Amino acid sequence: MKVPHLLRIVYISVNLWLFLTTGILYAQNWTISGTVVDAVGNPISGVDLDLIDPLSPATVIPITGDTSAIDGSYLISINTTIAAGNYILQFEPITAHLPDEIDINLNGDLNVGPHALASGWLISGTVVNTAGTPVSGVDIDIRADQAGWLDLVGDETNSLGEFSVAIPAIIDEYRITFADTALDAAVFPIEEDLGLLFGSTDMGIVEMLIAHTLTGLVVDEDGVPLPGIDMNLYDSAGVTVELFNDDTDLQGAFSVVVPEGIFTVRHRDVSPTPGIERVNHEFADLSIFSNLNLGTIVMPMGYRVQGTVAGSAGELIVGADFDAKYAATGLPIYVSSDTTDATGSFDLLLPEGNLILEVDPPLTGPVRVSKQIQLSIAPVSPVSIGQIILDDGVTVSGSFTDSLGNPVPSVDVEFYMFDTGQIYETLHENGNQAGNFSANVHTNDYNLTFTPPASSGLGPFFMENVECYSARNLGALVLSPAATLSGSVTSTGVGLDGILITAVDVASGSTPPWGTTTTHSGGVFSLALTEGIWSVTATAPPGTGLTDLTELNLAVSQGTTLNFEFPNLAPAITNLACVFDDPEAVLSWTNGAAYDWISITRNGLPLTTIAGDQLTYTDPMPVSGAMQYSVTGNVLGVNSPEATCDLTIPRPFIRCDADLGGNITISDAINVLSYLFASFATTCTDAMDCNDSGAINIADPVMLLNFLFGTGPLPSAPYPNAGQDPTADNLDCN
Repeated sequence: MKVPHLLRIVYISVNLWLFLTTGILYAQNWTISGTVVDAVGNPISGVDLDLIDPLSPATVIPITGDTSAIDGSYLISINTTIAAGNYILQFEPITAHLPDEIDINLNGDLNVGPHALASGWLISGTVVNTAGTPVSGVDIDIRADQAGWLDLVGDETNSLGEFSVAIPAIIDEYRITFADTALDAAVFPIEEDLGLLFGSTDMGIVEMLIAHTLTGLVVDEDGVPLPGIDMNLYDSAGVTVELFNDDTDLQGAFSVVVPEGIFTVRHRDVSPTPGIERVNHEFADLSIFSNLNLGTIVMPMGYRVQGTVAGSAGELIVGADFDAKYAATGLPIYVSSDTTDATGSFDLLLPEGNLILEVDPPLTGPVRVSKQIQLSIAPVSPVSIGQIILDDGVTVSGSFTDSLGNPVPSVDVEFYMFDTGQIYETLHENGNQAGNFSANVHTNDYNLTFTPPASSGLGPFFMENVECYSARNLGALVLSPAATLSGSVTSTGVGLDGILITAVDVASGSTPPWGTTTTHSGGVFSLALTEGIWSVTATAPPGTGLTDLTELNLAVSQGTTLNFEFPNLAPAITNLACVFDDPEAVLSWTNGAAYDWISITRNGLPLTTIAGDQLTYTDPMPVSGAMQYSVTGNVLGVNSPEATCDLTIPRPFIRCDADLGGNITISDAINVLSYLFASFATTCTDAMDCNDSGAINIADPVMLLNFLFGTGPLPSAPYPNAGQDPTADNLDCN
């Protein structure tokens, strides 16, 4: 028993020394006890208690027994060693009572005694996003009409999206806000009116829109960041969506939480520098389904452009609407105050540079044609551009359906001048989402094309020579399914490139702009038509004398094929003759057509290619022996039948050079004698005919020997160089 007693003395001595030297007592496993009651002394169970160090409120002090029992009592054990001193004991009820906290001084076990919590009302519910998924960590704030913002405890949703906050039991009108305060907010803040409250309220399911964050940078025309630029958000109906923290910071950067969907995003200079106006920037119909970095947004200085808008008779037009875009890029420019006033006047704020200004007439009143004008804006303000005239026009309208009567949206509508085929530039003429279209045009005759989106599976529609001298309603235009017609054009199996293919719609008798094409590599073609009856023609190549090929009343559906085969485009070459005219071989012939080119071969190997109108060819370096020449004409890649001729080219020799050694020696005389009196064989009897008599006999070696050893004459030609025998005889040299 002495050892434990000694340890106790040491422990007390150490603590006494610490107290005397530092003034601080250190606690170990102290307890805090007490009861929680309401205003009339009834126990409150389930109250959560927390111990807070005011010098380090974020530090968690581990405790157990931190929930009041059914009789309101609690016994907290401190599970760590802490400094003696002042602490805060917090009470967070789950019932309709207000949270509270008290200051306590710990220097040992402490009995707080009963602590009364004021009665209150519970505001509860569950927060989910638009997909029905619970959202945790949503911060809740409540504002009373009389008391202002309330101090709340436990004012965040839990992992199930649930919340329960107590407010004073005071009859008043209240508003409640829900905000995701995370850096990457998942839901868009909302505020709801709780109205006049008389007690606890269960809000049930509170739905918050799924949210994403838009980021970016706003600069001026010189790249200098612009602080304080406000962001606005508008839905499809033009209604403003209230945003929070939506201004650029000192570095011109912004990071704004917005709801998911398709919205118009506009940046505005709401605190302009005196004397400087900036052109607002707008993203129209921006799809926001994830966090987006909008990049660098330029808000240049603007300059006032003024003038008036009038009709053809000079009458001023009220309510004319303006749009603008950059001429070089086509990027839109947001134009504020973009309509003419009661005097037909306008005052627009536009940036410096080359622009395209569009002027549209009012939606009601006389029919007038929209106009686009080119402007070059100088850094001068204001500047007048005078009066803009909107011509009188007529309205051409209609609608689009498929064969089942379903509307076809977003059809592209184009007008072409009937007399010239040139496109007539129109504005706002395309079909809307309901399948309707309406365009204001000058009076004239037009061809019209209607092209539905490729995703519709429908093909384009063509109307020729539509007279537009008064309002024209074309009615419901039925668009047929798309169909691809493909095939090839050949001649003797060879694909013909560049052949014109024309398709005529039998129902209308017209060839639409997409009804013509030309064959390309290999003679293949493809036409994007519609299902129906078509007559298709392949135009014969010019200069061939051939007749066009036409397939009448062809039923075209998706994947239909059509092939055309022309007769041989290249008739044969005739009257081919080959003549050896030492030292050349000369060919001559008669052309069967106007060929694109003529190719010539010698003994099966390509020799040359010449122009298609040539009738002769000279081979300057024929080789000796049997030769076969062929001549072939070509039209559009098709070869004519091959024409051939045969020719034997003699071998060049030196007279008296019997052994063909290239010079004359005694062995040549011996060879001639051996030919006459022995069995010497030769393929060049012309060389042994030394005296050029046309026959080989004893006179030939005698002349050869006289030439070599005596005073005999020189051999006849060919001598001293090799060549052909100039004398016609029955001898040869092969």
